[in-house]
Amino acid sequence: MDGVLLTAVPSAFRGLSLRSSCRNRVNAGSRHHSPNPVSVLPIVNCVSSLSIHPFQKGDSIPRKRHCMVVKSAASSVGNADENLEEPATSVKFQRSVTLPGCSTTLSLLGTGFREKKFAIIGVKVYAAGLYVNESIFSGLSAWKGTSADEIQRDSSLFSSIFQDQAQKSLQIVLVRDVDGKTFWDALDEAISPRIKSPSSDDKTALSTFQGIFQNRPLNKGSVILLTWINPSKMLVSVSSGELPKDVDAEIESGNVTTALFDVFFGDTPVSPTLKSSVANQLAMSLK
Repeated sequence: MDGVLLTAVPSAFRGLSLRSSCRNRVNAGSRHHSPNPVSVLPIVNCVSSLSIHPFQKGDSIPRKRHCMVVKSAASSVGNADENLEEPATSVKFQRSVTLPGCSTTLSLLGTGFREKKFAIIGVKVYAAGLYVNESIFSGLSAWKGTSADEIQRDSSLFSSIFQDQAQKSLQIVLVRDVDGKTFWDALDEAISPRIKSPSSDDKTALSTFQGIFQNRPLNKGSVILLTWINPSKMLVSVSSGELPKDVDAEIESGNVTTALFDVFFGDTPVSPTLKSSVANQLAMSLK
């Protein structure tokens, strides 16, 4: 996603601070005493986030797909513990959600931000959070006791997470205005090289994906959900400032869905802070 926002941030970095910080707030005590580190995720704060934009509704998407926020039983309305703030962008992510098209509640596993460099100035583009069904941990016992550094270097663990049939979703929140075409072009630049010989299904999926963002401005605060229902089927939802309530498009192509996951969690992720945050939380969960 290296091409992101080259045309969309012309005057945006006037007044930007040259200071950028990514803090990893891992509390040594909570590493050992938290009973459920996935849904209680106050620990990992070195993250990236993606923000998204409004969407086009496809006639083939069932109207029954709606989204509601699931609050933890221990929390009350207005409780700050319901959210985790990505420190570099101040974007808040809910710890537990049910998303459009999902049949299960998903828990926040890590957050991060995406930054583009212009000369010596780093411009933050979006914040992102990865949500997973906690049943995914039942298939990761082989990595029990693995350190966060080892997890980051071992692509097979992230591959296992992706191949698991449990639902998972990437929430992207834009932290500045972006043209939809620019956003897609940057995403396509990252996806296409990962698909060596695209089939007709792959090309159809990419065309559908592109259609969601073409001719659509993505304003600051827009939210994009990329939700993997299974390894070969992904739902895309976009809204202008809150969690989307509907599905805009279905992407059915194992090559495209795999490539997109690799963009964020492969060997060269576009948001290193997001992958690092997820690796830290996985290490704590697999102790």
